[in-house]
Amino acid sequence: MFEYIHKNLKEYYKLLSVSFLLSAIVSVLLISSIGMRTAAMLFAALFFLTMNIYLIFKDRKKSILLFLVLLPIYTTVRRICYFDFFFIKITFETIYVAILFIFSFKDIVKIKLNRSFLYLILVFLILCINSSFFSSDIMRSLREVYIGLLTPVMLMMTFITYFHKEDKYKVYYSVISAMNFSCIYGYLQLLMKGARSLSTIKSNRIFLTFGFHNVNIFAGILITILPLLLEMILYKKNTKKEKLYIYLSFLNYTLAIILTFTRGAWLTYIMVIFLSLMGKKYRKILYLASIPAVFLAKPVLSYIINRGTSTSFLNNSSAVARLQSIFTDIIIMNKYPFGIGGGSFAEAYKRFSFEGYLLMPENIRFNAIVAPYPLEHAHNLLLQIGVEFGIVAAIIFVLIIINCIKASWADLSYSSGALIGIVIYFIFSVITGNEFNHKGVITGTVVIFILFGIVHLGSKKNKCKAN
Repeated sequence: MFEYIHKNLKEYYKLLSVSFLLSAIVSVLLISSIGMRTAAMLFAALFFLTMNIYLIFKDRKKSILLFLVLLPIYTTVRRICYFDFFFIKITFETIYVAILFIFSFKDIVKIKLNRSFLYLILVFLILCINSSFFSSDIMRSLREVYIGLLTPVMLMMTFITYFHKEDKYKVYYSVISAMNFSCIYGYLQLLMKGARSLSTIKSNRIFLTFGFHNVNIFAGILITILPLLLEMILYKKNTKKEKLYIYLSFLNYTLAIILTFTRGAWLTYIMVIFLSLMGKKYRKILYLASIPAVFLAKPVLSYIINRGTSTSFLNNSSAVARLQSIFTDIIIMNKYPFGIGGGSFAEAYKRFSFEGYLLMPENIRFNAIVAPYPLEHAHNLLLQIGVEFGIVAAIIFVLIIINCIKASWADLSYSSGALIGIVIYFIFSVITGNEFNHKGVITGTVVIFILFGIVHLGSKKNKCKAN
């Protein structure tokens, strides 16, 4: 073991030294303007980005796995590296994926995949790009498509090129580890705010980001990865060390989901447990659990909808705002069926929100409070796509999900975790909301496209070495 570490340190000594010095110099130069903590994150991100890019030319499989582990770090430094260049958004993620894709392109075109899946992805991208020309800011909308869709698609295609079915658990460990780091970061945020009880945590929820700008984004990513973790716990033979790690990870995830106070995460957490136990091995347990579940369903659902408070649904400003958004989105899609362009939702909502309010049934308007703030996004991915990219694009995205479910159904023993992850992502996206890009945060989109890639590895016709 020590000989292996010594050998690798000797091989990468110059690279590590150069990366360290470059990262340190840049961080020190910016420390006065960005602060000590942000400078430390920048140092780490620059150091690892250099390593990531170097590994592209040495071992692309290791490079991608490292990239997935480091996603939380790259996401955190978007406050420093998040700017425009023509139709491109520059972030640490887009820099890495662009370089990876360019130098992997010759291998990518040789891989033969499910044609219907590729056609759906292509048509979806074309429709999203087309919507940009109906935007008030064409270049801004094109940049949204680039960072939020084209970047994850390029990563997915490279992933499918170099990975094989037997690499599945390596990918699972990478994304599970990444979110473990984010959970710990969130706990530190709570401690720094002095939130040590559930009531103070709930009141400080607005400040809780887990490194992903807001708590709902984190919850959406975590609940998408949870089925992968449960597959490993329930259906994989693990060593003692592996068992310790994945069991602790499960407890970590469960605690984090509770502390998010996100209704969609609480509800989908129950769904993940239910779906994960549907295998033959645990079906009897599921049948037994269904008996008390029938009696507990109503109070549990009521508790979740009201987010653990006595406030009714129509007196909850967040719930009413999302309800009003549905009617507003219908008006926008009716007026602009081909979309208004990526990143244009907020301005359109301000313009049409009053019409949306009037479209709400009177019995709801007369009994509900008025939402005190405009929405920046739809809190429903399908509506978000329909508004920004067009109605047909929303339909195509549903067909992409269906295609992935169909592909995974052919070999459930291999893709059960990924299948549940895709289904849960879709449900969470509809009831709570997801965005392909939220102010530079694309981690959730990267994860779901990696899951798309995993279920389609089974249809891969030829293998390609990762360098």
